[in-house]
Amino acid sequence: MKRKDALFLCQFFYPEYNSSATLPWDTARFLANEGYSIGALCGYPKEYNNNSNVPLVEIKENVEIKRLKYLQLKRGKKFSRLINYFSFTFSVLLHVGELRKYKSVFVYSNPPVLPIVPILAKILFDTKIIFVSYDVYPEVAYASGSLTENGVIAKTMRMINRALSKKVSFVVSLTEEMKEFLLNNRPNLKREQVRVIPNWAHESTKACDSRTYAKFGYSKDDFIVSYFGNMGICQEMETFIQNMKLMKDDSRIKFFIVGHGGKMKHVINETKDLKNVQVLQFLTGDDFEDAVAISSCSIVSLEAGLRGMCAPSKFYSYLQGGIPVISITEKGSYLQDEIEKESIGKAITIGDTQGLTDAIYALAHDEQYRYILAKNASDLYERKYTMKKCLSKYAEMLAELV
Repeated sequence: MKRKDALFLCQFFYPEYNSSATLPWDTARFLANEGYSIGALCGYPKEYNNNSNVPLVEIKENVEIKRLKYLQLKRGKKFSRLINYFSFTFSVLLHVGELRKYKSVFVYSNPPVLPIVPILAKILFDTKIIFVSYDVYPEVAYASGSLTENGVIAKTMRMINRALSKKVSFVVSLTEEMKEFLLNNRPNLKREQVRVIPNWAHESTKACDSRTYAKFGYSKDDFIVSYFGNMGICQEMETFIQNMKLMKDDSRIKFFIVGHGGKMKHVINETKDLKNVQVLQFLTGDDFEDAVAISSCSIVSLEAGLRGMCAPSKFYSYLQGGIPVISITEKGSYLQDEIEKESIGKAITIGDTQGLTDAIYALAHDEQYRYILAKNASDLYERKYTMKKCLSKYAEMLAELV
């Protein structure tokens, strides 16, 4: 049997609309378009999908997709997420024979126990492994308090990581900071095995008019501070919440929050009485592109203790849209370094509510300053983070492997 080039193994995939699905789907169809034979083994869509009639098997844009049904509980609680992780991984284990058909497998860090399947395939079928590290587990779970280091699940993840670092051909890291963290904490990895390939944006850049603003209840005179994306264990939201409370009486400043995650309910509860705050559920397609287009500046945040462990995907959407970026992180994070080096916004330390307020006012009251930062953001995206540039790195890596 002639083996196909690569299988994408991930919980979320097309047609789901969260970044954990769209990024692998972009990569798979790009590689298929480059002439590689590509398949996908993924979970059956539920939470991040609007189509109730998704087939279990289909070929889409030359990617052969096989979807597995598994137990899916609501992801709001830690226990439910763990059930989902193990349920999906068990379903994939039952189909490990699928990996025999492929020379290599792309496996993603979420769910963090999933790499046990390609490790087994490497042993049984000599299937080469490319591990894509979106978040570094279990360390990110320790830092956020989601897991204890001595727990059974944490020990299982560490065991899987040790085996993976011995069997893997390449590891994809999102940032240089993450690469160094992985090399310092996975002693079996060699520097040449770790490739830095950032994520990218999926949106089209749009112009906007009064109708676009009105779609979300705003006007052109409003200064719109946007936060898009996940509000989960990795995102520091308290500094932003206190900032919104501090600016509640400024009618020109509008806060526009769109997303999902475990902290979203807390954000809603804390801001429900603030007249200049609007919180919406996840937006996709034209709606999200319109939301980006009306944004005056953007917020991105990471919790303390997570340096090198994760990277917010919406950062690239902000850059592509030419929106000045304000980060809320601990000192020394890669976001702080890039924002300051590239002059694309302002870096705020966690807890500095007044500093965040001052940064927003500086942007709101100086149109020329805002224009310069916006242009720098757009230029940075074109120089480093376009989809084509990032996907070409995946193609180069796969060419080396197969």
